[in-house]
Amino acid sequence: MSSADEPTMSESADPQVGQSLADQHPVLLYTTWRLAIFIVVLVVLYLVGLREVWLIVFAFLISGVASIFVLNRRRQQAVGGISSLFGKMNARIDASSRAEDGDDDFLGATPPSAAESGGDHEPKAE
Repeated sequence: MSSADEPTMSESADPQVGQSLADQHPVLLYTTWRLAIFIVVLVVLYLVGLREVWLIVFAFLISGVASIFVLNRRRQQAVGGISSLFGKMNARIDASSRAEDGDDDFLGATPPSAAESGGDHEPKAE
């Protein structure tokens, strides 16, 4: 076997090898960033002097508002990842449905419609 026939390092069987974590798992990355912002705000509010339930309530509200602005691009990537996932699932379902319909047509399992059988057959009134 010559060296030209052997796969190189750039030719990998895994298409996700060259992708970053953001490309592979955008929802996981967005969630991690969201949690990190919450923890940072929680620590800052704790150092300021907030305690008990108010600490968690204000940390949740402030981190939520901050993430709207700070994580806008990450959120759009997560939405794109989810849309891509469901698009692929829908394409597989459609392909499977078309293949199943093709099998039915091939086997002759599709019943003839009324138009193909010559129309309605109603009894004659006397």
